[in-house]
Amino acid sequence: MVLGQMNWLDMHNRENERVKVIFVPCYLDGNDGIFNMHYYDLLTGNDLCIYPSYYEPWGYTPTESVAFHVPCITTDLAGFGLWVNTLCGRYSQLADGVKTIHRTDNNFAEAADEIKNTILEFTNLTPSQIKKIRANAAAIAEKALWQHFIENYYKAYDIALTKRNKRIE
Repeated sequence: MVLGQMNWLDMHNRENERVKVIFVPCYLDGNDGIFNMHYYDLLTGNDLCIYPSYYEPWGYTPTESVAFHVPCITTDLAGFGLWVNTLCGRYSQLADGVKTIHRTDNNFAEAADEIKNTILEFTNLTPSQIKKIRANAAAIAEKALWQHFIENYYKAYDIALTKRNKRIE
């Protein structure tokens, strides 16, 4: 399906094509027979990661991407994208380190165009702009550390126990 779509779009990773697609149809455990590298070793070689989730309770893959200072594109159908939008107080942009795209059941073409435009925007950035975006991605990752989220779990646990105790009484 992926290779067929690339062929239909005339994407063949030619030398003169600015965007190269790397499709890896296997689990990256270091013994895949293609790269023979672990996922995280391969991830750090990316310039930009694209995770156009249609549904994702959180979105560990974009979180891992920014943890390795690799900016990413995700959607507001992933919890991570929604959380980043909350951090920014608006839909996050590429300059923030994470670009969150609005996604619904009916806007596939619009979302695809926005991904395309964001990739094009990235290819036109200067090395200093990319360095800044990578630093912003890392800053977002730091805010997603468990040490910052654990308090929310404690609060939820306390609320649950309080409600349980009220039901018992």
